[in-house]
Amino acid sequence: MNTLYKLGWSHFFESSLSSEEKQNMTIGRVSTVNKSNCIVIHENGIKTCELAGNLMFGLEENEKPKTGDWVLFLDYGDLGIISKVLPRYNCLSRQKSGKEIAAQIIASNIDYAVVVQCLEIGLNLRRLERTIVQLQNCNIQAIVLINKTDLPIDNEQQEIMNFMIDTYQAIPISANIGSNLNLLKDMILTGKSYVFIGASGVGKSSIINSLQEGDDLKTGEISQSTMKGAHTTTSRDLYILKNGGLVIDTPGTREFGLTAPGSESGSSGFHGINELAKGCKFHNCTHTNEKGCKVLKAVKAENISEDEYESFMRLNREMEHYESSLQDRKQKGKKLSKIIKNMKKSGYKS
Repeated sequence: MNTLYKLGWSHFFESSLSSEEKQNMTIGRVSTVNKSNCIVIHENGIKTCELAGNLMFGLEENEKPKTGDWVLFLDYGDLGIISKVLPRYNCLSRQKSGKEIAAQIIASNIDYAVVVQCLEIGLNLRRLERTIVQLQNCNIQAIVLINKTDLPIDNEQQEIMNFMIDTYQAIPISANIGSNLNLLKDMILTGKSYVFIGASGVGKSSIINSLQEGDDLKTGEISQSTMKGAHTTTSRDLYILKNGGLVIDTPGTREFGLTAPGSESGSSGFHGINELAKGCKFHNCTHTNEKGCKVLKAVKAENISEDEYESFMRLNREMEHYESSLQDRKQKGKKLSKIIKNMKKSGYKS
């Protein structure tokens, strides 16, 4: 079991297993999800596994194995058959792109998300706020990195960088010359899982290569015409570092569409607003027109910028829209199930 604990195994997962499952099944963690199979790391190595038929056709998309999931599989030599996906401690998700209101799981069972921005593309405070809010919704702690600090910086970007360092304890690094990488290495712990997220070209793979002290991941150059990076990472892959930590590299993403599991407040990504909101007269203050609202008072006194306030309100509206759309879809599903049930009772046959 020592190997499993190094892969992130804990009592939380242990408690979901029966004695029969422990005896007859092999426990493993999904490192990569392909179109037709998964790569699973287990105590004795790595196994290519396929889903059992009842899981393939009986599970919703988000219930199927994702990178970081723990699974049980039957070992048939060259191939394994996954028979169960264990309950998740948490998962990193975002709203699907397009018109559909639904969450897309990126990775699961994550301890920390390493949020990377860089000077070459430009620091974006609004994007960072959005990401921090979503991580709070997913119960994942953030580590913020500012990469490529060996490059020249103008006054505006310097001001943003200082704010990120002061507010989010962002770590300025350079994967290119190795500056401050020791600060990040000290935060990587054996058995803990770290997912790297950020736009294409910010240097996620280069940073992981530096942590691994090798050159295992593909990296790409920044396009000078678009200031965007090449999409060199095309899948979500879990790697075991030499020091025992586990990292998941992800394809570049511009933004995270927010998903709210309940009545979570978007103030979590705005440290100044978060503290002020605690002092509002009403506990359910919407920070729009209430008397005794500390947030509105701070905006009026210019202690909080209009940009930050508008970003805060916009993200809250987005989460409320997601939540209401989700509830509406659930209600429609319940009505449809009731209609089908009544039709079966009446003896209807298609």
